[in-house]
Amino acid sequence: MIDFNIELKKFKPAVGVEVGEEELFDNDVKDITDLVEEMVQELKNGKAE
Repeated sequence: MIDFNIELKKFKPAVGVEVGEEELFDNDVKDITDLVEEMVQELKNGKAE
């Protein structure tokens, strides 16, 4: 049977995971919701192209 406490003590995170997390959460890329909201605001303001 697996002793989870022993396995957790042996656990080591993968190299570079911290860097990947920072890049994912600090990235300020617009998602589809932001784009739709921006389009709706432009239509309301009469700035549609």
